[in-house]
Amino acid sequence: MLAWSFLSQDYVATRWYRAPELCGSFFSKYTPAIDIWSIGCIFAEMLTGRPLFPGKNVVHQLDLMTDLLGTPSAESISRIRNEKARRYLGNMKKKHPIPFSQKFPGVDPMALHLLERLLAFDPTDRPTAAEGLGRPILYWIGKF
Repeated sequence: MLAWSFLSQDYVATRWYRAPELCGSFFSKYTPAIDIWSIGCIFAEMLTGRPLFPGKNVVHQLDLMTDLLGTPSAESISRIRNEKARRYLGNMKKKHPIPFSQKFPGVDPMALHLLERLLAFDPTDRPTAAEGLGRPILYWIGKF
């Protein structure tokens, strides 16, 4: 019973590591993909020594995410259940993604590929934990 009540709470995750779908109640249910996003934020912080998305509030947080990832696709926006969030993202100034190789210069391309997957805006585009653990880059991280 405790696990179920935890999973249905409105406040989930520290803001800087919070998945975009939690920033605007985008989807009626959240999935383990929120944890994959948080892992991506922590991985990026390991690579740079700084938090990736140090938002001052939820709107600033979402702006920082879209500054890096670009505006979500129309397809991703169409899957959002919350009308207000869908409108907000749909009306957002269009932003182009920053290539991860530019944001994280000198980082191993395999690490960048994993990071791009972990930080996919759409939770359905993120790998599962099992898929992530199967990545060869995790052997590299173990030497970190």
